[in-house]
Amino acid sequence: MTWQLNEEQLKQAPGQVSRLRITVALDYRDAQQVDVFLRRSNEWIGVIDIRFAYAFQPFELLLSAEQTAAALNEGVRLELKGGEQQLWVFDTLFGEETRVLFTPHLLIGEPDSREEEALHTILSLSSIQPFGWMEGCVLDGLYSLQPIQGENRVNPILDLHFSQFFNEQGELLYEDLQGKQADGTFTTIEATLPLAVIAKYRLDHPVVRKALEFFEVTSKKNSGAVIDEDMVSAEGSYTVAYPLAVMARQFKRQDLAEQAIAQILLRRDCLAREQCVYLRYRRKSQEHTFRNWARAFAWYCLGLVKTCVELKNAPFANLAGMDELEAEISRIAGVVMDWRQPDGLWSCFVDDPKTGIDTSGSAGISAALALAASCQLLPSSYMSIANHNLLALSPYLSPDGILTGVAQHNAGGMELQRSGYRVCSQMGLGLWAQLYAYTKY
Repeated sequence: MTWQLNEEQLKQAPGQVSRLRITVALDYRDAQQVDVFLRRSNEWIGVIDIRFAYAFQPFELLLSAEQTAAALNEGVRLELKGGEQQLWVFDTLFGEETRVLFTPHLLIGEPDSREEEALHTILSLSSIQPFGWMEGCVLDGLYSLQPIQGENRVNPILDLHFSQFFNEQGELLYEDLQGKQADGTFTTIEATLPLAVIAKYRLDHPVVRKALEFFEVTSKKNSGAVIDEDMVSAEGSYTVAYPLAVMARQFKRQDLAEQAIAQILLRRDCLAREQCVYLRYRRKSQEHTFRNWARAFAWYCLGLVKTCVELKNAPFANLAGMDELEAEISRIAGVVMDWRQPDGLWSCFVDDPKTGIDTSGSAGISAALALAASCQLLPSSYMSIANHNLLALSPYLSPDGILTGVAQHNAGGMELQRSGYRVCSQMGLGLWAQLYAYTKY
């Protein structure tokens, strides 16, 4: 790689550190070391560690000021080392300005405010993620910013994101999280999280009816449980119950509200055990897995709080089960407080500090606490905690506003999650944006 820099950029570069970035273009279920060499001298300057990556995920190597100057002068050469699966990354993408994050590049310099850069990044195409739970976190973050940033700034970005997945007829065109074509379908219950924002923003969109059909068919097949096969997952609190609650409110349908409540209570009964939350429960084998994973807490808490908020702001506040949801919000808030680390954030496995802070789980949990406090579902003291955690997460924002310190998605299994491996993630930025927004309400 070589760089096309103008005179002003070259003046600014000396003495500055940088980040060498490449972005994965296709789902990658392997581990790959990408060695980085200076192009002319062939000097090795570092390695980019890529494990179980997903499309649109940037990876970076931090360069010293001396390495930055050398890279600008010589260019760099990348060499794959290890891994059997082919690794695909984006090229220059014809120099399109809206897609510059995804191209190989050097990020040089420090902004006046990383928070402002994070807002700029979330409010752009740079925050795009694969359709499903990842893009759902981003869309939820975008929509939550409407009261602060205004519809004129947020809505065009929502439209831009939708245009990446829907054609003019409203047909869903995408690849699932394993890189397989999944046009017009929902392959798992994790794929439906974007429907919460779509139903709020474009209730007449054809995909909303398709999601309702998916929920209905899946529920009938599993005796009322909207689950994948026989697995009850914490994700479903956020990706199923919350969209159902939004649709119940938008369509004024009590049956959808009752179903949303039932999906939360199913997960409470199967996954929440005293001081623990499990990510998954297999009904046939009765096996629980991923105990106290931070993002399991985040999915459970976000879905619980957002479902309750949607239904309380509709004619469903007095439905059977609503009091149980409110009681569970208070209970689980006390549980997560017991697991906080000294800096206020949470470890990747909240009961094991050795697994290291996970910024995405921490942002998601904190966002749920902030929203609950702003809606009087929790005492105002929880808003103070959320504000503290927003500040604690600021150092993890990159100079161009991507959240770092994120535990990779769990395609790599328990071993990868416990290894301390961390990545950059727009999905994590979507959770950060929700926390930012809810502390400003």
